[in-house]
Amino acid sequence: MIRAEHISKRYKKMVLKDVSFTAEKGDLIGIIGANGCGKTTLLTIMAGVRRAGGGSLYYNNESAFSNKKIFRRYTGYVPQGNPLVDELSGRDNLKLWLKPSVKLKDFLNRDEIKRLGIADYLDVNVGRMSGGMKRRLSIAAALSLSPQVLILDEPGTALDLKGRAEIADYLAQYAAGGGTVVMTTHIEAEIELCSKLYILKDGVLTPLEKGLKMSEIAALI
Repeated sequence: MIRAEHISKRYKKMVLKDVSFTAEKGDLIGIIGANGCGKTTLLTIMAGVRRAGGGSLYYNNESAFSNKKIFRRYTGYVPQGNPLVDELSGRDNLKLWLKPSVKLKDFLNRDEIKRLGIADYLDVNVGRMSGGMKRRLSIAAALSLSPQVLILDEPGTALDLKGRAEIADYLAQYAAGGGTVVMTTHIEAEIELCSKLYILKDGVLTPLEKGLKMSEIAALI
């Protein structure tokens, strides 16, 4: 489903030197690392927001770096910050993301959208929503094109325990339904969800054993 090969990226210095990994349908990939190590850069490259300096990226054996339409066809991206318009309601925000040919009512009736539980606050302005509400609505927006790959940057950041649990439960269901999740995280409950775990350090992505204690993971970072 996903095949990343030797992805690199340089700004003033080399941020990503060699990032390679694979993921299949149903995989939930977790990427950990210190602040500023390049995790967000990697996700933005995978979502087509930034260009890589080198390497290859394939979705279903289609080269994303050769055809930007591949990103839109396969991926939905949820950044760490709020991508929504605070002055608009949840309903109006979703309308901005949906294709003109897709009716909002039909979109909201999809099973994966119903599981997000956003129906009760669609008419609330985003600026008045809690962090958990905004995160669920952001995920719904990312799912507007029915992506096979959901890319999330620190999905549990700034959420309370209930909000984190709700998002974690949703991601587990999404992967169980055949979707592929790639996320950066530092939260123990999210790490435990992952079918594969990687650490990004010194620009290189390295697989980690499952079952490591948080203290052991912290020592590696």
